[in-house]
Amino acid sequence: MTTKPVAGRKFTAFIYIGLLLAVGFGAASCGPSNEELLAERLKQGKALIAKGQYRAATIELEEAAKLDIDAMEPRMLLGDTYRRLKDYDKAFAAYRAAKKVDRYVAAPHIENALLRVEVGDIDSAIEELNHAIELDPYNIKALLNLGKISRLPRPPPKDGDALGRFVNPDPEAGFQRAEMNLVRVVEIAPDHIVANYELAKTYDEWGKRDKAAAAWRKVRELTGGKPEHAAIAAEAAKALAR
Repeated sequence: MTTKPVAGRKFTAFIYIGLLLAVGFGAASCGPSNEELLAERLKQGKALIAKGQYRAATIELEEAAKLDIDAMEPRMLLGDTYRRLKDYDKAFAAYRAAKKVDRYVAAPHIENALLRVEVGDIDSAIEELNHAIELDPYNIKALLNLGKISRLPRPPPKDGDALGRFVNPDPEAGFQRAEMNLVRVVEIAPDHIVANYELAKTYDEWGKRDKAAAAWRKVRELTGGKPEHAAIAAEAAKALAR
C-alpha cells in the first residue's frame, strides 16, 4: 500500500534534482560570450593605442584575435600596432593572417604593401598594390599610394632577380604608372587635395612643365582658405612662381 507514495516521492525528487541541474547549467552558460569578450578586448586595445601604449595594446589584440579566427579587425590593428613599434616581422605576420580571413578584401593587401615600402621593398609593394586594385578598382588609398611610390627611384634588379608582372625599373615607366593611377584618383574624386598634389609633383619630377603648371594651379585653388593644407598651398605657390 505504501509503495506508490514512495515511488511518487522519488519521481518528484528526480524532477527537482533535474531542475536544479538545469538552473545550474543555465547560470554557468550566462557568462560573457566570445563575441562580448572579443568586443571588450578590442575596446581595451583601441584605448591603449589612443594612449600610445602600443606594446600593451598588442597583448589585448592578440587575445582578441584568438577569440575569433575569422575576425579581421584585431589582425589589422595588430599589424598597424606592430608597425608603429617597428616590429616588422610580427606586423607582416598579422597582415598575412588578415589576408587569410578574406583574400578578396583589399585593405590588408594595401597595408602590407605600405609596410613593404617602409622596409624598402618597393617592387613587391607595387605588385601588391596592383593586386589590391584588381580586387577593388575604385580604392583611392591603393591608387594614390601606387601613384606615389611608382616614381620612387629604384636600383636595377640584380642578376637572376625576377621582376613582377607590374614592375618596370625604367624611370619613364614609373612616371607613366604614377600618372595613370593619380589621374584615376582625380577622376574618382576631383577635389582630392593629396591626389592633385602628388600628380603635380609627378609632372614636375617628370619634366612635364605645362601639365605641372596646370596641376599646381588646381592645387592652389583647392587649398585656398584651408589652413590644414597650408604647407601644400605654400609648395604650390612656390612652384607656380618658378
